Amino acid sequence: PMDEASRIQLEKQRKADELRAQEVFMKKSTGKHKCTNCDFEYDEDKGDSYLIGGMVQPGTPFAELPSNWRCPKCRASKDSFLEVVEEIPGFEVNQGYGFGTNAMTSGQKSGLIFGGLGLFFLLFISGYAMN
Repeated sequence: PMDEASRIQLEKQRKADELRAQEVFMKKSTGKHKCTNCDFEYDEDKGDSYLIGGMVQPGTPFAELPSNWRCPKCRASKDSFLEVVEEIPGFEVNQGYGFGTNAMTSGQKSGLIFGGLGLFFLLFISGYAMN
């Protein structure tokens, strides 16, 4: 038999574990892949045609690169690249709610907040120009 305080504590622990299991950090692709050997970053928007000897046109997804494609900097194989992803913290079930801000990364949220504060400051200061 378990006393009442222990039962309540176990119930709270079970609820906390359940909430922790629901919190998922969603991963959003940036369209970039980084070489693990030399830190060269392949950007799908740029390709590698801007480099000397580069043949990959801008807009080419990393998955569509030929299997013999190599890092232009260190000549490592395509397998040596890892996808660069951004994490979106929060509960996965809440990502679709709101005005789209739940699916924003922390950097995007900070930009929105401080951009709004800067805009308000400029508006406030421009009131002095009216005199």
